[in-house]
Amino acid sequence: VYDLDCTAGGSSGGTAAAVSANFGAAGIGQEGLASIRRPSIWNGIAGMRPTAGLVSRDGVYAGWPSINGSLGPMARDITDLARLLDCMVGYDPNDPITARGVGQAPDSFTAALDMDALSGARIGILREIMGFHTDSRSEDFNKVTVVFEKSINELRESGAEIIDNIMIPELADLLTKRASDPEEVGESFRAYMAGSANAPFATREEVMASPLFAKTSRGVRRRWGSKSSKEAHHNYLKARELLMTRFLVVMADHNLDAVVHKAVEHTPTLIKDGINPPYVDQKGAPSINTFLVFVPSVVVPSGFTSNDRPTGITFLGRPYDDSNMLNLAYAYEQATHHRRAPASTP
Repeated sequence: VYDLDCTAGGSSGGTAAAVSANFGAAGIGQEGLASIRRPSIWNGIAGMRPTAGLVSRDGVYAGWPSINGSLGPMARDITDLARLLDCMVGYDPNDPITARGVGQAPDSFTAALDMDALSGARIGILREIMGFHTDSRSEDFNKVTVVFEKSINELRESGAEIIDNIMIPELADLLTKRASDPEEVGESFRAYMAGSANAPFATREEVMASPLFAKTSRGVRRRWGSKSSKEAHHNYLKARELLMTRFLVVMADHNLDAVVHKAVEHTPTLIKDGINPPYVDQKGAPSINTFLVFVPSVVVPSGFTSNDRPTGITFLGRPYDDSNMLNLAYAYEQATHHRRAPASTP
């Protein structure tokens, strides 16, 4: 929306662009890797992937028994984000993961918003590079870093106590262990297709055997064709538990209220680079929250790079501390007001 030659940011990019362009007051995205947070920031709006279990995914692709994918609100400001979340949370027997969220939400996320939430808050700054295919030597990466440094100062000026920088042992190595359970993926797809009276396919195998599959995007074919195994998934589960423990230990050792990191480590990629070699896709998108699954993550605009590309920061917190992450993001937003409507749709 800010540069029409750039991608809107992936699978929830249409929602993000529409909200940013004022075609809609708010929207709902789905995130399995970074598909709420990346398009939100690349389109200059706020976005949230709630802790898994707060919002039902019944009837949605990649739902139960898979758990990595979550639905979350996307809006022009944090207040609308909270309003939409208030309408979304709740137990749903058709998505058993929501049993984990019972009793974990306030009566109203909106009513709980506090513009002074950053005053006295202890914020840990996570600087370690962890985005997808991030190139820390690039000029683009450095431009994002310049804005991030300003954001840290803005947090401090808003009353936050900054702990810079925190280290999570073996973070990069553990994040490489991500893997899915092939049986869960297959069952999830069958459940999704069973929701339609006239589903063209019943299984993933039928989809990939269709001549139409060859006409899908390169990224889809790569993801669907990737092989996973029970052993790889088992190793991921062990890595997930270890990383969650280490993440919480770091928060406890430093008495942190939240961890802040770059929302995306690169600016929006060019559409032409995504559909032609070298097929640049999702560049710079961190996915620690979707790796851990049971943590909340809120992104909010933090300004623009020197070449006028939107950037943002992430508030990452303990399991089901969603309300506090919204509060901190709200306080930052109210102190800075970095969001601006794109000139293409004033």
